[in-house]
Amino acid sequence: AVADVCQLPSVCGICKAMFPRFFFNVTTQKCEQFVYGGCGGNKNNFESENQCLKTCRSTKATV
Repeated sequence: AVADVCQLPSVCGICKAMFPRFFFNVTTQKCEQFVYGGCGGNKNNFESENQCLKTCRSTKATV
């Protein structure tokens, strides 16, 4: 489910690239920026804050 994706932690991945990405922080209920390495990681990884908010704010993810 989408809510499950939004509850995952931010994961940099195993590669060494430095892509600015956004993840939904369940604790703060906000989308926050992190650096993504380019591979690995999980689906709580959005190219824009807007995309993150659209996906996760509407679900009201709970802890």
